[in-house]
Formats: sequence, C-alpha cells, structure tokens
Amino acid sequence: MEHNQLEGSVIPFARRWHVVQEIDLIPLMQAHRSRAALCDRLEAIADALPSLPAPEERDAICQQLLETAALEERDEMPFLNQMLVRSSPEPFAAALIEHVRRGNASDAYSAFELVAMLRPSPIGEKLLSAEALGYLLRGFFNGCRRAIEFEQLAILALAAHRLTKDARALLVDRFVERVAV
Repeated sequence: MEHNQLEGSVIPFARRWHVVQEIDLIPLMQAHRSRAALCDRLEAIADALPSLPAPEERDAICQQLLETAALEERDEMPFLNQMLVRSSPEPFAAALIEHVRRGNASDAYSAFELVAMLRPSPIGEKLLSAEALGYLLRGFFNGCRRAIEFEQLAILALAAHRLTKDARALLVDRFVERVAV
C-alpha cells in the first residue's frame, strides 16, 4: 500500500487516478501558497537591501527555505509523478514532470545558496554585497514562482480530461491569481 502526505489518502488497489478532484489538489495548492509566501518574504528582503532583517528573522527564513526544499523533493514530486506520469504512458508526461523535477532541484540548490548567505554567522557577518545578494534573492523567488505556475499548467495539460469542474476551477483561479500579482 502506498501513502503520500500530499495525497491525503491511501490507494490500496490502483496506481492510477481516473478522476482528479479538487480535494486531491488542496495539499499541493497549500504547498504552493506557502512557497509563494516565502517568495514574497524574500522579495521584501531584496527590496530593503542593503538593510538586512535581524539575525533571528534571517535564521527563521533560512529554516523555511530548507523546509521548502525538502517538501518539494519529499512530497510534491512523488505526488505529481503518481498523479500525472503513472496515469499517462505518454513520453510528453514524463518530459513535463522531468522539467518540473529539474526546476525544483535548481530551486533547492538556490535555497541552499541563500541559506549559506543569510544564516547568521557566530563569527560575524560575511555576507555578499547587497547587489550580489539581491541577484541571488531575485533569481530564487522568480524561479520559484515560475515553478509554481509551471506545475499548475502541467496538471492542467496532463490531467485535462480527468479534472473535475471544481479541480479545474481551483487550478485556473490559482494560476490567474499568481499571474495577476
């Protein structure tokens, strides 16, 4: 029996999803909202440069960056793989999910770089210049936002005929909401 935290249910007999309902997408949409909130927080830091938040706040942001990177690898990718690739033998599905996986791996690497730059140092500050830190921050949050949008578009493309009306509306609404920002 397989269980995935983002699925919210155990699927004992079937490996394929025939219908994707709104409730199936809620955990992923919550993860996307959390990632988007982190991006907003990082954008505020970039906008305030050369000033930096207090060391305690930077430490909290670093912890959130590490948790986000772990969640993508541990929960989101297996969820997307099971929902989209296992239910479609097409090479296109595998290629889209591989693109998502590579983007998430790149985001995780960038998150680790940011943690190394933002984490308070016990021996004093050794941060990059404000310009270099701003570049890293903007690269991360722009890439992360694009990844969220691409994941939503991949679900719309690969599960189009299996999405319920409410599931499709949720994806479209979230996508429009993100793009309008």
